[in-house]
Amino acid sequence: MELKAAFPRPDWLKMIESILTEPGRLGDYYHAFHNYSLGNQALAVEQLLMRDIEVSPISSFQSWKLKGRRVKKGEKAIGLWMPFTPRAKPGEVKGSDRKVDPSQLTPTVDGEKRGPSRMAFMMKNNWFAFSQTEVDPHAETPAVEPMKAEMSWDAQAAMQKLGITEVPFAMVGGNTQGWALPTAKQIALNPMAQLPHKTRFHELAHCLLHGDETVEMVDGSDLKKSIKEAEAESVAFLCCSALNLPGLAEARGYVQSWLGHSTTDREAYKKSAGRIFSTADKILKAGLNVNAEVAHG
Repeated sequence: MELKAAFPRPDWLKMIESILTEPGRLGDYYHAFHNYSLGNQALAVEQLLMRDIEVSPISSFQSWKLKGRRVKKGEKAIGLWMPFTPRAKPGEVKGSDRKVDPSQLTPTVDGEKRGPSRMAFMMKNNWFAFSQTEVDPHAETPAVEPMKAEMSWDAQAAMQKLGITEVPFAMVGGNTQGWALPTAKQIALNPMAQLPHKTRFHELAHCLLHGDETVEMVDGSDLKKSIKEAEAESVAFLCCSALNLPGLAEARGYVQSWLGHSTTDREAYKKSAGRIFSTADKILKAGLNVNAEVAHG
């Protein structure tokens, strides 16, 4: 007697068309964290490693609080360089006896004129890594919790069958939701990912579809070709739809953003339908708990 998977088999060709035609939206989670300079990112990683703290997204004490998390007792903040604008004394450049042309002076609120401003930097210890925080049970805004599929789809079983390994995220930038290294069949998910199930499907798709790539496929990076990002996100869309998980509007918005209004890109994307279908089907079947979710044929 043949066992059939319990998840429905919709008309995925129509669903591909709907990704391009139905309204989508880009999730605000791509802007939930501050975009730190490369210098500050390197500085943050160095401090975390020196303290033997797991490298993970960083944010300020108050920002973590707004995200439903609290800094653990005893944790010490790391420092980053912060810009500020010192003002020169009236009629002179700070740190110099040279006089300033009166036309360069800037009137203040009280009518007094001051010299031209300049940029300076100071070190401030205001930031904590995700690994230094914990869920705050008393927070007004609850912390993000992973969504559960209505079906018994096992992520770890799927990854084992597909030969894909999950490694630590190890990035201080919190807006990147995840990344994949297709040649090594490795993925990583941001512990603060807003739709972790969708991100996982997206990164798994990169590993299965783009294993000949020699560079990391990082969500949101402008280094990747639009078709490859659209393919991976479409796989995520189909998997979320089959498992009745949220994130469909966000997936449509992501694909539409990458393809833009380019007729050439959209036509090339439609030709990827077969690759998208087979990859989504492979991911779903790999993680389906056949013992719990079967129907007799």
